[in-house]
Amino acid sequence: MTAREKFVFTRRDFIRRTSLLGLGALNIPFALKVFLEFQALKKPLIGGTIPALYYEKLENNKIKCTLCPNFHIYKPGERSFCFTRVNQGGVLMSYAYNNPCIISIDPIEKGPFNHFLPDTNALSIALGGCNLRCLYCQNWQMAMESPEKVAKCNFTREDCLDGAREKECQTICYTYTEPAVYPEYVKEVADYTRAKGIRNVACTSGFINPQPLKDLCKVIDAFAVTLKAFNNKFYQKICGQSLTPVLNSLEIIKKEGRHLEIINLVVPSYNDDMDVIKQMCQWIKKNLGEDTPLHIGRFYPEYKLKDLPATPIKTIESARNIGFDEGLKYVYTFNVAPHEGNNTFCPSCKKPVIKRLAFKVLENNLTKGKCNFCGYKIAGVF
Repeated sequence: MTAREKFVFTRRDFIRRTSLLGLGALNIPFALKVFLEFQALKKPLIGGTIPALYYEKLENNKIKCTLCPNFHIYKPGERSFCFTRVNQGGVLMSYAYNNPCIISIDPIEKGPFNHFLPDTNALSIALGGCNLRCLYCQNWQMAMESPEKVAKCNFTREDCLDGAREKECQTICYTYTEPAVYPEYVKEVADYTRAKGIRNVACTSGFINPQPLKDLCKVIDAFAVTLKAFNNKFYQKICGQSLTPVLNSLEIIKKEGRHLEIINLVVPSYNDDMDVIKQMCQWIKKNLGEDTPLHIGRFYPEYKLKDLPATPIKTIESARNIGFDEGLKYVYTFNVAPHEGNNTFCPSCKKPVIKRLAFKVLENNLTKGKCNFCGYKIAGVF
């Protein structure tokens, strides 16, 4: 029996496995098209490996990884802190290649992207791995595991393009885990699909070194960055990393001319100090601009912080009001619906130009990005 013959599945097996992939959001005709055209489940589920980018060779076949600010050094045979890379005899190999653990169709607003092609769908893709250790991670089963262990199928750049076109997705979104730790796959897919008219966006923690980020900016059209707190102690205690590299990443994305939206998840008793949130909003306005959308997110108990309560809605509302008071033009509530903070309001006439219920657009009062009520140009890509 050949390797390919070992991965022949029945239609029932396929439908069961697509639910694990996140393909439950797709309709059955598309799932069958994946089966017939991509033949994803006839291939080894672990995907493949590819020589990694961003590392330096040291003596005795050791390797210094230069992808993220950790600059970890690995001996031969050691796996990287982010789970995706392995030192194979002095050559760094990435195991996060063509082997997603999640494939789904999502509204672009789920990113969250409220100012980038609103009311369109994105083909969302995730591979295992992350270079943070957030105690409240919503996707820890995949983010805290090696990509080949959680992979569900092979999915090449051609598959990404075909899937996006089949479901009329205008974008491919790298999300759910940390795309910064598999830049080889992201760059290959994004470069290929952008040339075919599909835009690419990334949801990231922004914990990445300047040069790898600048390289990603060449193929990624928009970033949603989680600024988890404006406090280094929070980053060290809750996320296992530091704040400064994230702030540097935000400034780089802005300077590179990419569309940027920011998410701040407010965790009770950890980063809900309104004075610190005020400082964060002041920094965003000064360094990124008053047009930068800010999403204030509501925390729900998860992973290692299950003993905490969900963030009070009043806390989210207070943080959102601070954003407006400090001069930010677009401040939203995230993980709170229904709420007026789901809507986009015109900074000039104050009327809702896009009404939403969570991620669903109910009404769009924009014409070529301009407010239908007063003609004001709304920041973003429409």
